[in-house]
Amino acid sequence: MNATHGDSWIANSHPVIQPIADYFKLEASDFDGHEGLYVSIGPQSGTLQSAVIHRTCRGAGSGGVRNLGYETVEGFLRDGWRLSKGMTHKNALAGLWWGGGKGVIARNSGKGLDNAQDSALLRQKVFEDYGEFLSRLKGCFVAAQDAGITREDIVHLHSRTRFTTCVPVEMGGSGVPAIPTARGVAVAMEAAFDHLGMSIKGASVAIQGVGAVGSHLVECLFQLGVARIVGCGVDPKKKSGIEARFRQYGDRFSFRTVDKGDHSILFEDVDAIAPCATGAIINASTIPQIRAKIICGGANNQLLDMKTDDKLLRDSGITYVPDFLCNRMGIVNCADEHLGSMKNDPKIEVHLGRNWSNSIYNVTRQVLFEAKETGLTTQEISIKLAEEQSRIQNPLYGHRGQLIIDSLVTSDSEWSQLVRK
Repeated sequence: MNATHGDSWIANSHPVIQPIADYFKLEASDFDGHEGLYVSIGPQSGTLQSAVIHRTCRGAGSGGVRNLGYETVEGFLRDGWRLSKGMTHKNALAGLWWGGGKGVIARNSGKGLDNAQDSALLRQKVFEDYGEFLSRLKGCFVAAQDAGITREDIVHLHSRTRFTTCVPVEMGGSGVPAIPTARGVAVAMEAAFDHLGMSIKGASVAIQGVGAVGSHLVECLFQLGVARIVGCGVDPKKKSGIEARFRQYGDRFSFRTVDKGDHSILFEDVDAIAPCATGAIINASTIPQIRAKIICGGANNQLLDMKTDDKLLRDSGITYVPDFLCNRMGIVNCADEHLGSMKNDPKIEVHLGRNWSNSIYNVTRQVLFEAKETGLTTQEISIKLAEEQSRIQNPLYGHRGQLIIDSLVTSDSEWSQLVRK
């Protein structure tokens, strides 16, 4: 575990992890003054787990927990660095009083996450472990549901901690965030079409990843009048179910199974592409092959190189809606679920309308207009707006997240005691 204060120094709970801290501080492509990194080996499951907190000026770090496989520990840690920073920007740009954080569980570690061999009980232990892990963090990070996490996983996680959201509706929570996320992406895409003077009605769209978010995006786009959608996924077992679900649309919808790492869907001759699977797929290799005029999707961290890929898109004449601008609705839907819920909740719907200046549609139009007027990229403008908002301290609690993090690295803290045992 390590925690940072600005860019000046790093405090560790144990000297054994100092080389990791030194590496990321010197390498610095993804490390950006993160306030905390916590790593644990699940005592029951043996899985490698982390919680990464980027900035907590606005409130506790908040973001999804993902369950994915990683080839290296570096990749495991780097995913947390990148995604937690993205959550800082997303939460700030959405006007939420939450900071940025991310949880990561390495699927290919320990026991319980190999669906082909491990039992439901073993999987349950993974998320009980993670819940206990969160409780030891004392509230500096509050989890949500992300890739590879099921409803049942959240239930088991919640059984060991209060620091989670996306709790099932029947338990008083906000439920699965995929539907509101898809609605937000569709709104942002419509704003991009309007900006270009095009109509989304009659348009064609390619969706990479027709999963939890992507499948609902199909429905949203057809409701907006999109004429044709082509989608893809990597799991051949899901193909028949997806085709059956959208059979009513006839040849307006087509789907194919692809190998992992096959990004050919991005090169379809369509008006817009919607990355809704993994990140880092918009890069120097893929951009020259993209024929669509618009990129707007639900996947996080779509750009591989944050310093150059946005400029390549601009120079290629492609209108890019930054992911943390358009996919905010998942966290909006769950972040404040402790405040209760109602049908057509105005706190949710205001983000999807056009009356509020900070709605997805209006901010998207604002960013695209400013990019056209200034020559800056949409990524640069969105980050500038998000950075400014992310440094505003919570009016009630101040920078409380940093105070909690400070307390966790003191010599008499529970974390320090744990690593000595």
